[in-house]
Order: sequence, then C-alpha cells, then structure tokens
Amino acid sequence: MSDERRQTTDHGRQAAWGVMSGAGRAILPWLLAGVALLSLSGSLSLAAPVAPTATVAYDPTIAAILAQVTTQTLSAEVAGLSGERPITVAGTLYTLTTRNSYQTAPISMATRYAYEQFLAAGLTATYHSYVYNGQHWRNVIAEQPGRQDPDRVYLLTAHLDDMPSGTVAPGADDNGSGSAAVIVAARLLADRDYLSYTLRFVLFTGEEQGLRGSAAYAALCQSRGEDIRGVVNLDMIAYDSDTQPIIDLHGSSTVSPSLQLTRLFSDVVTLYGLNLQPDRWVDNWVIQYSDQWSFLQRGYPAILAIEDDDDFTPHYHTVNDRLSTLDLDYYADFARAAIGTVAYLVHLNEGVLSGTVRALDTGLPLAGSRVEAAADWAGHTYTAVTGADGRYALIAPAGQVTVTVRADHGGYFDVILPGVSVASSSVTPLNVDLPPWPRLYLPWVSREP
Repeated sequence: MSDERRQTTDHGRQAAWGVMSGAGRAILPWLLAGVALLSLSGSLSLAAPVAPTATVAYDPTIAAILAQVTTQTLSAEVAGLSGERPITVAGTLYTLTTRNSYQTAPISMATRYAYEQFLAAGLTATYHSYVYNGQHWRNVIAEQPGRQDPDRVYLLTAHLDDMPSGTVAPGADDNGSGSAAVIVAARLLADRDYLSYTLRFVLFTGEEQGLRGSAAYAALCQSRGEDIRGVVNLDMIAYDSDTQPIIDLHGSSTVSPSLQLTRLFSDVVTLYGLNLQPDRWVDNWVIQYSDQWSFLQRGYPAILAIEDDDDFTPHYHTVNDRLSTLDLDYYADFARAAIGTVAYLVHLNEGVLSGTVRALDTGLPLAGSRVEAAADWAGHTYTAVTGADGRYALIAPAGQVTVTVRADHGGYFDVILPGVSVASSSVTPLNVDLPPWPRLYLPWVSREP
C-alpha cells in the first residue's frame, strides 16, 4: 500500500491505541476515518459497512478451480518474491532482496520474472513502460481475450513494488501477497477456453511513490477508449493475527458499479464456504491509497480488497515484512475469493450449445433463425444465428439456462426451452424443431354468373 496513506495516520493512531481499551478501541477506527475524511474533503462523510446481497449462484466449475489454490503454492510464490528463496529469471537463479521501484536491477528482475510466469501460463504478456521523476519504470500485463465480447475488459491487479527504500525490502505482505495471488490466478485461469469477456492480470510498479504505475496505465486505457467494466485490486491480503478473519472491501459511490463488485466478492465468500468475514465499505478514506484509485478517478469501476485495517501488520514497510508473519490459511481463502470473483465477472463457467434448427413439418433447415441463451445470474443474453444449413454454435453459461429460438420470418412459432443444462468447457448438443403456424383454408364459394 502506498506509503502516503500510512505517513498521515500511523503515529497518531499508534499513540491513541496504546492508551485505549474496550469500547474506546472499538470506536477508534471510526474516529480516524472521520478525521481523515475531514482533512481530505473539508466535510465529514462517515463510511459504513453495508450488508451483502446474493448476486450469483454456486458453480462446481469455479469450486474446482478454487480448490487448486493451496497454502503451499502461495507461500512458495511469496517466498520467491520476498527473497526467501531464489527465483528463476532468464534461465538463471536470482534472489530478490528488494522490489523497490528505485532499485533498478532488482525491480527489473522482478518484473521480468512476472512477465515470464505469465508467458509460461500460456498468456500474451507485455510490458507497459512509463517515466516518473526521470526514472523509466514498467508495469507487467497479461491478457486472455474473451470470445463473446473481447472489448469488454476486467482486471485483476496488484502492485509488485515494495518498501522500505533500501537494498533489503522483503515486502511479503505489502505486496508480495497480492502479487503472488495474481500470478497464481493467471496460472489457474489461463487454460480456460470459454471466457465471455477479456481478462487482464496487471502488476504495477511505482505504487509506493504515489500510484505512479497504475496512474500511467489507467491514463493509457482511457486514451484508447477501452471498455473496462471492473478492476479488482489486491493490496496486502495475508496478515491476520486476531483470529477474526475480516477482509475489507472498499468501493466508491461515485462509480456505482464499484459497489456491485464488493457485493459480488462478498457473495463468493459465502457461496464457497470461505473462512472470511467481509466488511464492505463505501467511500472510506482508504479507497484513495492504492491502485484502484487511479481507475476510479477515470470513471472505471474498481475496488480495493485488503486485510482488516483494525488488525494492521506491525511490519508494514520494514525489513521484517516476511513470510513467517503471514496467516497462510487466511491468505489462501482471500486469494480464492479474489479468483472466484473475477471468474464470475468474465463468465468463466461457460460451454457451447450446438445443433440444427429445422421446420417441424418439413424437416428442412431454417437459415437465419435466432438462438438465445440466458441465465438469471449471468446478466447477459448469449446469441447466435443459424447458417444456410440451419446449424449454430453458441457460447453459453454453464449450468441451467433458458433457450429461446425464433425463425427469421413468419410462419413458425417461437420455441422456449427452460432448464437446458450446458456443460462447462465442452459442447452440448441441442437440435430444435420449430412448429409451423396453423394454415387457414377459407371455404370455396361459388357465385352465380
């Protein structure tokens, strides 16, 4: 998390915390939030958690993916990023003693490592270069295009850089935890053939210097006119010391779909039985102090997912921010929740409906017929049109869908088929015969000459 955020609040908070207990400690976070908001905007707008509401249904395909997220995999990745084991970069072993953006050689190796991990997962990977304070820095981006609407884009992000500014900066929690989760997510989701929408995995540098990498990248996205529908930013997701596995989900009312993202994240926790307690926050001052803010400022829906602010790591921005301080079970469930959230956003759980539309009376194929599939939770109607041979292939949400088939001209009734089961990541055959309208024959009448 950006150093600016803590510099403004830590000293006063720690002093007050040392002399308060019981009810006093319970209200202190609310008082600090109010003071920060007053200092930022000049008027008090009290943040408050909001109650979750169900938005999606359980999906076994997503459950199987989440089951592959393990504490062993995550801890090994964080160990590599925080210098507790060597990583392989450009075919050689290298130990990351720091990932600070001003440490030229180590941050270059860290970004190259992420780039190579994305490539190894089968994704298209690129660097996004930018200049700050005379320094040439770079973000790392990997992309898996969507098949239904590739111009509709969702991002899973974290910042790769860390503090302190010296030559030793492990940064296990801040933000090796978020970066490792993004890398693991890329590996698990990269081999999925049926994403409706484009999914990007982005690791930023320069976050600790004031969100520099994300600011440059968000500006680039806006200049390209990109249709970014959601950004899930992970920043410090592995520290929990008080046996209360609270996670904070921060959204902004100024870009209202942001609040829907926090609701979806919370619902994923509930649906998959993750041992987490989501607190959803609206317009809390924390929202401005990590990379999601760069996107919110440009009108893109974005959220911050972060560990409980009332159980904040004492190792923040020190050489003691190491793997041994993390709660790996808490961390694994947090990573699962993030991966499940983006899986729903890009409609990962999809398959293909394929078949032929014919006339019931003649058995002839009906070209140009419209085939639609919809599910209540999907928020999108999937559509295909039959070819000259009456055949179609339609990407559709896995699970129970309602299929509607219409001829492109009069003469046939529509057919509506509720409860069609679509198998995930495979082809489900479905042939449809459209019944003809009844033909009316008027009686023959003779006239006198």
